[in-house]
Amino acid sequence: MPHTSSGIYWEEHGQGPLALVMLPGFGASADLMVRIARHLSGFRVLIFDLPGHGQSVRAPADGRLTTLAATLHDAINDTGVDAYCLVGYSLGGAIAVRIALDHPDEVRALVGVVPWNAAGTTAGDEVIAGFDAAYGNVEALTQAVAAISLDPSKTSSLTSSMLTVTEQMWHGWLAGGALTSQADELSEIRVPTCYILGGKDIVVDQAKQLDDVRRIPGGRAVLLSDLGHLCGLERPDVVANEISNFLEPVLKGDADGRPAGTPSA
Repeated sequence: MPHTSSGIYWEEHGQGPLALVMLPGFGASADLMVRIARHLSGFRVLIFDLPGHGQSVRAPADGRLTTLAATLHDAINDTGVDAYCLVGYSLGGAIAVRIALDHPDEVRALVGVVPWNAAGTTAGDEVIAGFDAAYGNVEALTQAVAAISLDPSKTSSLTSSMLTVTEQMWHGWLAGGALTSQADELSEIRVPTCYILGGKDIVVDQAKQLDDVRRIPGGRAVLLSDLGHLCGLERPDVVANEISNFLEPVLKGDADGRPAGTPSA
């Protein structure tokens, strides 16, 4: 599969009239979103490794939301796609929000899957600080991944992908980028937006996620009480179903001539 001019790895799955760009979460590779994409139909799906991750380790990656979003936006454009729906998982969700804010004419709809909250966190966040300190430590990362899993038998691959993350990206995000707030800008989002939340997510504060949704005009939240932060690995079919349900009106809009992104009546 190809790399963009900036060194971002991407792959394509499925066919359809609507392009769906998928961004994985921190420490994860494109494989996370591939597992979800297998349960989607009717879309041309483009999946990217985040900068400093997986097969994008040569791409510039300082861990800051603005530069991560800019690099990925350029990568999306390199594929020839100029209008798309955007699905972001965890950190990918925060990056997706940044892209939607910076490029409102390109993003048709926005879905955050257990997305990192827009207000960011503080330096005292124990989960984030714990991952930051575990860089390159296989045993510590294995324990950390198990601690945020509901079914560790399905999430062990995450440790391997975390070991590919560059040190600059790792500490740049966990010790810097994760503290960034873009909450005050959420009212500027003008595309259909849905957050898919896990009731058993112990990584991202649910109250902060819901606050994000309230700030987004027309924002919608779907709370799946039995899902945790690694639901994309543990229950990709359930996640895909919620994505499809939300995007169906957008997909139908492409088919029946209404402007893409306009919900059906």
